[in-house]
Amino acid sequence: MPPEQVVIVWQFSPKFNINLVAEIMGKYNASKKQPTNPYIIESWKAGSLTINLFAKKLVVQGKLDEYAREIIQEIAGLEGLILDAKNQERLAKIFPHRQNAIVCARCRTPSLLIEAKIEGLDVIFKNECGHIAEIRPPFLTLNNRILPDINVLVSRVFSRFIQLGYFLGFEIVIPQYILRVVDRFLGKGQKKAVSEELNALRQFANDNKVSILNYKDGFELPVSREQFEIEEDDKILEIAHLTNSVMITCDRNFKDKALLANRPTIYIPADILEKIKIIEEIRTPD
Repeated sequence: MPPEQVVIVWQFSPKFNINLVAEIMGKYNASKKQPTNPYIIESWKAGSLTINLFAKKLVVQGKLDEYAREIIQEIAGLEGLILDAKNQERLAKIFPHRQNAIVCARCRTPSLLIEAKIEGLDVIFKNECGHIAEIRPPFLTLNNRILPDINVLVSRVFSRFIQLGYFLGFEIVIPQYILRVVDRFLGKGQKKAVSEELNALRQFANDNKVSILNYKDGFELPVSREQFEIEEDDKILEIAHLTNSVMITCDRNFKDKALLANRPTIYIPADILEKIKIIEEIRTPD
């Protein structure tokens, strides 16, 4: 798979020191380039990246590899650089998605550890990236786990979304509870649909488009279909809490339960499922 292309644009705040960019370029032995237009003050080439310095902004673009990630992270840590929402999202996607990691407010690198240190008569807290963490609420954390409920698996809508380019890079939680109750209590047609959906998701995982967490929840199998229907929503919501997953459902009642339980939820109304199927067939024909 060819390296991903990236473009990040930072704006300058009044306290930004423009000379710090040149220092980083020197650190990484970047070579100076002839500016391609009169608005570029200085231009460098560092590995696969081109770095253009304008009067009020800094633009980094090129192929994304590990060397490029290192340079971008160093630039992102400079004080006085500002990102709009669009460029914040681009920057966040560059770094590994670590479940529940706390995002550095300066360089957007995720950290699982914040460590307290003594500097003189002060206590400071540092992220893994080395930047000081402002220990004030709220923390911005990452969540890349999605838990589809049974109706989503039966509808096969999740794999269609992935085929259309959504949910790429997420970790899909497939609990043992769901696998066991599907096998025990669903009809032949529904079992087949779930089996085909799981096979499609495994193929996407093999292609590194998503990952799959086979979660060993340890829940006992319901003794009857009646018990299964009574407890299904509560059990799946409990698994979502245990795994800190975002729910995805086509069931309006389940959506309402999840929201009452303060569980982030993606709701796909059942009446648009057929339209999603048609869109997927038109946009990604065999």
